[in-house]
Amino acid sequence: MKRNAREKSLANRLFILFIILLLPTFFIREYRIIKSKKETRILPADNYTHIKLDPIEVKVFTFIVLTHDDESTIERNYDSISTQKYDQYNVIYIDKGSTDGTVELLKRKIGSNKEAQVIECSEDHEAYKKYYEVVSKCPDNQVIVHLYGADWLAHEDVLSLLAQSYSHPDVWLSYGQYLDYWNYQKGLNDPKPKKALCKKRVQRAPWVVAPLKTYYAGLFKKLHIEAGFFLSIEDENALLNPMAELGKAHVRFIPDVLFIHNEKREGDRGGRRLAFMTEKLKGPIEKTFSESIVDLMIFSENSPENLKECLESCKSYLRGIDTIHVIYDCTEATYSSYEKLKKAFQHVHFIRPLDYGETMFKQAVTQALWGNEHGSPYVILSTDQVRIQAPIQLSSCVGAMRKTGAYGFYLHLGKGNENRFMKGVYSWNIRQGEGPFQQPDALQMGLYRRLDLEKDLRELTFNSTNDLINAWADHAPTYRVGLSFEEAKVSTFSSEMLTRS
Repeated sequence: MKRNAREKSLANRLFILFIILLLPTFFIREYRIIKSKKETRILPADNYTHIKLDPIEVKVFTFIVLTHDDESTIERNYDSISTQKYDQYNVIYIDKGSTDGTVELLKRKIGSNKEAQVIECSEDHEAYKKYYEVVSKCPDNQVIVHLYGADWLAHEDVLSLLAQSYSHPDVWLSYGQYLDYWNYQKGLNDPKPKKALCKKRVQRAPWVVAPLKTYYAGLFKKLHIEAGFFLSIEDENALLNPMAELGKAHVRFIPDVLFIHNEKREGDRGGRRLAFMTEKLKGPIEKTFSESIVDLMIFSENSPENLKECLESCKSYLRGIDTIHVIYDCTEATYSSYEKLKKAFQHVHFIRPLDYGETMFKQAVTQALWGNEHGSPYVILSTDQVRIQAPIQLSSCVGAMRKTGAYGFYLHLGKGNENRFMKGVYSWNIRQGEGPFQQPDALQMGLYRRLDLEKDLRELTFNSTNDLINAWADHAPTYRVGLSFEEAKVSTFSSEMLTRS
């Protein structure tokens, strides 16, 4: 019995000794976790949508675009870069053995442009070596924009936003919001690293997995590349990941949409998976066609009878509508009529601008468009002076917009002299059109992407429906493409509010 007691006493002493020895390890681990959370923080992002995009200092950018069998998207990629308002940049395409004509198409597209070049590589490791050599030759203060040939920039202000961001001395790396091409939903809504990631490696922070990322060339040059390194790496992230460790607290997330991400699907060679993208966002385009993916916003001013007819025609002929908003203004004479409409159309959200103070009309519009987190990715804007006169399957309109990258689908226009895009659908360059095809942005059942409206309408000043029509007509850039059916699907009840004053 005494021997057993001694054994128990020895076991207890050994256990206590083990705990004492283990405690320092525990405290060191917790210290490193806390330290890593602080060091991987992301700088607070300014909302550049509401400020003038004039960079404090001139920054020079170099686009390095990695391509492989991107023939279907490479022209759009190049056009999105060449139409940037900020002109301090050059473009280098590094092709990883494309066999589908990507290189030939790029060379024809670039032509005599001295600011762009194509580097052909037959093996992946050769492409990564060329990537390293290109960055190494850039000045330290030059900003590298890492992009893929399957993606393209979302608008002409991307470089202006990046220049504004890099004017902050603490910014060494940056990345931004994107739009998923397959359903036009936003992607990286939460730029902060997840708790689990902070406890592991900084290399898994969002900057690393973002398809479009930027960084200073000088930061890249701090990396030490050993002999034979390029033969052993599987992808370009092995080159870029160490910069996340070097930069740590110098990463900035830009909340504006910077690029359209056209993720390659299963079966595509070199396909990429984007972190933090849910399965819902990665569903094929056919899935969205079976859902209501379009919201409708109708403007009405002292015309309840017209509004009633308009709503009834929409109910009869529009297929794919999710939420309907009516922004209306009325006098005492028409107040009771609008109240009756509210009871008759209980699924419709009625909004009166008087509830929003001095900036009431624009505030009412923006609140209806972006006040709901679950809003559909597409929106139809119209006055109540129009009537739908034929069935319209909005999924086909959305599909045509996705394939062409068109700015809007105008249901009130017929084919005119436009180029045929697909059966029953015609496209044209808005500024090169004639008559109504040159300024089609009047509110006559026009279908737009919600994120395009978010950017455009916030830049405009308007306090009434007519103000919005006039301001919008002058706003459309020259490169925008419009779509219409072969025959107009909408009839105009009155042209008074639909033509530009």
